[in-house]
Amino acid sequence: MTELGLLIAFGILTLIALMIAIYPLRLSLLKTMAIIPLFIFLIIGAYWHWGSWSQWSQFLRVQAKQEQVQAVLKSVKNPQELIDKLKARLESDPSSAQGWYLLGRLYASHGEWSLAVSAYEKAHNLKPSNDQIIVNYAQSLWQSNGRQFNDKVLGLFQALIAKNPKQPDALAMLAMDAFARKDYSKAISYWRRLITLVPPQSEDAEAIRQAIIKAKSLEGRH
Repeated sequence: MTELGLLIAFGILTLIALMIAIYPLRLSLLKTMAIIPLFIFLIIGAYWHWGSWSQWSQFLRVQAKQEQVQAVLKSVKNPQELIDKLKARLESDPSSAQGWYLLGRLYASHGEWSLAVSAYEKAHNLKPSNDQIIVNYAQSLWQSNGRQFNDKVLGLFQALIAKNPKQPDALAMLAMDAFARKDYSKAISYWRRLITLVPPQSEDAEAIRQAIIKAKSLEGRH
């Protein structure tokens, strides 16, 4: 049921209930006509303020957006068509950080790293403080650089970890860089911070523990 339909149904039910409640009082027609709108207004207002009408309205709006997205996805025959549709949308609205981010995700999923970098860079310029955009932007730069760290990639991850010390992607990537540079103590430090963020019995936790053991063994040789 739409929000308007629900409102009309609620109003009708309220009117019937009021008629039943007022009838035993034998009020005059004029008084009845004056009281009913007032009661309806008060009841709907109270329900809006204390009840869940605003949450229901928000739910309907979110549901409508989801239905629109699903309709678009159903109309897409292949990934390239989705990319083309998104690019066309961004040509008319280039200020959408979310749009550029999604385009970057699509390019990254196909291994088109230079195109992903370009899309993520636009998203990052529009929303420079968004953690997820920074992570994907930096990872795409790393991929496009032959999976090698450079100053730009490290700068993005280091700035992110300074702002959010518990950002797991940044911790993992900085640990990888430190290990590759044979800075084993720093790699261990990053991994120790990272392991506190994953379930203790998970495969991720075990992989991090093994990485720490490996780094310690190599650290002892230097």
